[in-house]
Amino acid sequence: METPESAKTFPRPASQSRWGVIVMIASVLAFTANTLLLTSIGSGDLRIGPDVSLFFRALVGTAVVLVFFRGKRPVGITPIFRNRDLVLRGISGLLGTAAYYWTIPALGAGKATLICNTYVVFASVFAMFSLGEKLTLKRLCWLLAAIAGIALLMGPDADGEGFAFGFYEILALFGAVMAAWAVVLVRQLSLGFSIGTIYLAQCLWILGPVAILAVPDLAALSWSETGRLVLAATVASFGQLAMNEGYRCLTVTTGASMQMLWPVATTVGGWLLFGECFGPLHWLGASLILAAILRITARSAADRQI
Repeated sequence: METPESAKTFPRPASQSRWGVIVMIASVLAFTANTLLLTSIGSGDLRIGPDVSLFFRALVGTAVVLVFFRGKRPVGITPIFRNRDLVLRGISGLLGTAAYYWTIPALGAGKATLICNTYVVFASVFAMFSLGEKLTLKRLCWLLAAIAGIALLMGPDADGEGFAFGFYEILALFGAVMAAWAVVLVRQLSLGFSIGTIYLAQCLWILGPVAILAVPDLAALSWSETGRLVLAATVASFGQLAMNEGYRCLTVTTGASMQMLWPVATTVGGWLLFGECFGPLHWLGASLILAAILRITARSAADRQI
């Protein structure tokens, strides 16, 4: 993927970086709320498949961008189907998000989220080649430490089970690679398009294929189920828009490292709301993730001052 030389510099004033950190944290909180809502929707006697949840996410996201989103740049629809990078962003978003949603029932939210968050390593490597970002050995070690933290936080149960590697694990890993590709595309596209256009590309490319599977099941939904799905999709849309804005202001490595807070916040939310276990290994995993984020973001701040 060729990138103009001017697109590889990405000057980031201190105020822009601070704003990037703020919106990235807001994104993490929104994605956490979405995960917890989906957990609630999937519990009890509710029978809602991943295609329906993903359909609502794409449909509500499209409505949010077209009706409510107001940015500095206009939202364009035509480029979504004509610009190569926007098309690739839509397809990578479709494949990555669908892989995550479809592996949650088989792997559980914890393990699926664990594998999904390995995208930060792939994204950092992709950004090194396509965006010219530096990936030092020390930074790579901290990224791997964060992945180890996620494994401790969201990994096997008390009996040591849960590390089987089969079709769904491979599918989830494929989704992580697609998510990493999407993140790098977002960073490039933010130079020429609004974050609304970039997110709309994902929504529209998801909406068509998923609608074929989901529409026949919509008539069976109750008003309560529909309300929960709309709420989950709304917070997911806010989280995606905030994440796109965060990647516009931060390097891919820094932004991706902050997204590692998502499984930490999700585990705490599950502990508080659903009585999920949160033992010593979970605390150790959370500490590793937080330490890695602090080291990576501190190093990025030092790089900006040079």
